[in-house]
Amino acid sequence: MRLPRERRIRASADFSRLRQEGSRLDCGPFLLNIGRAPTATGPARFAVVVAKKSIPLAVNRNRAKRLAREVFRADPLLLPEGWEVVLVARPSILKKPLATLKRLFSVAVAGALAKEKL
Repeated sequence: MRLPRERRIRASADFSRLRQEGSRLDCGPFLLNIGRAPTATGPARFAVVVAKKSIPLAVNRNRAKRLAREVFRADPLLLPEGWEVVLVARPSILKKPLATLKRLFSVAVAGALAKEKL
């Protein structure tokens, strides 16, 4: 099942803006670039980046993307409206169980939101 269009980050300008202006969180098997959208309205948006250099086999890259999307889909209310997240997968994402990835993601997002509200 695909993420709806309004929940996906697709423009390269959005990726660049999040990398430069957003918070960067190292979560072990993945990095998160998280920040507010310029309009701050609409549903939370998400994107996955998996480099061929870090995960060379297409089968493994696709599995990493599926895992990452499922982590985001697991708790749709975790991110409030107007937030965007780019998840950059590392090779170790393939070795972690889904439950661990969900926990890491939720802890990282909660920390980023708490930091932003200060």
